[in-house]
Amino acid sequence: MSDQQYRKAPDEIGGDLSDRLTFLADLSNRLAGAEDAPAVLEAACPGALARLMTVGGAPAARTSGPPAAAPAQAEFDRVVTGLAKLALENAALRERLIEQLRVGDSIATAADLQQSLQPDCAPGHLPIWGVNRPARKVSGDFFDFYRLDDGRIAFALGDVSGKGMNAALLMAKAISLFRCLGKRIDRPAKLLEAINAELCETATRGMFVTMVAGHYQTGSGTICLANAGHQPPLLRGRDRSYTAFPASAPPLGILPSMQLSEEHIDLGGGELYVFTDGLTEYRYVSGEELGVDGLIQLIESLSEAPLARRLETLLQNLEQDEGWEVRDDLTVLAIDDSWVQADAVQADGTQADAGSEAAAGQPRKTE
Repeated sequence: MSDQQYRKAPDEIGGDLSDRLTFLADLSNRLAGAEDAPAVLEAACPGALARLMTVGGAPAARTSGPPAAAPAQAEFDRVVTGLAKLALENAALRERLIEQLRVGDSIATAADLQQSLQPDCAPGHLPIWGVNRPARKVSGDFFDFYRLDDGRIAFALGDVSGKGMNAALLMAKAISLFRCLGKRIDRPAKLLEAINAELCETATRGMFVTMVAGHYQTGSGTICLANAGHQPPLLRGRDRSYTAFPASAPPLGILPSMQLSEEHIDLGGGELYVFTDGLTEYRYVSGEELGVDGLIQLIESLSEAPLARRLETLLQNLEQDEGWEVRDDLTVLAIDDSWVQADAVQADGTQADAGSEAAAGQPRKTE
């Protein structure tokens, strides 16, 4: 069909059935490959496009002009109008798909950025490790740890209220404040108080952060930590007993001024587990939650594995069971004091002498 004939309106096409079918086939092909479907429709059949713009896509009532079209012409108009409607819907769908792909790229970039904010070291390099599994592409959970100049290891784990990009942005701010302020504020309680003051100045829409922050002294096997509204960390003793340490203050970002207390914990060759509620509230399809008791059972079943593998396997065991439903981010951080004793690591991170108490695996005195 020539371009001149193609640009004719439907009611200008000859009455021959073959011409009409050829016109419809050609129009359909052009619409299928068109970047701008409405422009193609306007050029090919302005009458159909005008009728499509009326209420419900039905032809406007005639108030004057020539008599109504014959049945064959009316059916032809109906088919052309249907093609026009389908083309416009496809064009709108294409625009939405392009926007979704654009948003998807942005979320993927945000997820990569979040991963870069987490500790960058090899598993097994330190007696501390953490893992994070976002429920979506980006996470509202975070953890971090790093060695201080005096040999202590600073650590933190937190959970931002809500989900999506708002939670991810607040997570990035909280973890950045921890790493920045933590290098000049020596006490975990004072550190959380300073982070709280910063968050209260900028937090919006009622968002808040639950957070645990502390210091681990490898030379003595002791921990000093503060807890702002977070899940109670669990101490696993060498005798397989468990002790919880509840929060001493509300979450960060709610009260502009608050004071936190500190817990002083002697690991004594045991382990400390800090985790978000996404782990203990992990639900089975029947509604049953994993809970603290279920988490303890998982920890006990993996107690002989190295720390990094233990945490990775813990989450993998849940993910491989199709009966469980992920409803929140999953994050857990652990400190294994027995690793220090077995590998004879001193407070400054260097190897201890063969005759030292640490090298011999003997209990250390609390500093």
